[in-house]
Amino acid sequence: MIEAWVEDILTLTDEDWSRYAFNRDPFVVRIKPDQQMNYTHEAMNCGKNLARRLRTEYGDVSPEELVKRMGLHLNYQNGQSSDGYLMFAYFEEPDSITLFLDNADATDALIDELGVRDSLGDVKTSDLLLAHELYHYLEQNQPDIYTAQKHITLWKVGPFENRSRIICLEEIGAMAFAKELVGLRCSAYLFNVLMLCPKNPQRARELYENIMAFKVKKEVLP
Repeated sequence: MIEAWVEDILTLTDEDWSRYAFNRDPFVVRIKPDQQMNYTHEAMNCGKNLARRLRTEYGDVSPEELVKRMGLHLNYQNGQSSDGYLMFAYFEEPDSITLFLDNADATDALIDELGVRDSLGDVKTSDLLLAHELYHYLEQNQPDIYTAQKHITLWKVGPFENRSRIICLEEIGAMAFAKELVGLRCSAYLFNVLMLCPKNPQRARELYENIMAFKVKKEVLP
């Protein structure tokens, strides 16, 4: 079953992922589909280029070593929050990343069981998570990063206007950054499903179906 999910998700294009990501954004109704794709491409290029720049500056080191060299505090924990919500990793301002090792290890075990490690890029889940959260740290500290800028105008009256960031671009950029940094061969969004499978398979199925709906919708349009 999960093997089939992986195969299905691997067929998704950048356009499919863009539709999925923007559907979760509060400003989606304000942004036309073609503009959504433009934003997506810019965010992805932003993430990829930033990862390449860090590789040039720091060399081919692990995400863990990179996080330490950049002076962040790295915390490892096991377990999940008291309300039962699965936690994988999070960035906490100003400079702290927390990684939940047991959930990352369970995902790695599943990937090995499925026999899909090579096709995904032989990447440790913990490395992917650390890279993702590192991007959010960089966003907070480098306001010129594309995904940290305010792209959408909420209202304008004469010389006054209120602009906002597009939240989903932060995730799109972080996913592209993590993929490039660790050498993943597929979209990092796939791991959102895989990480749920070991401990919450029902939620994993729901997320898989939600994601695939965007490919189905696109295919049935005239």
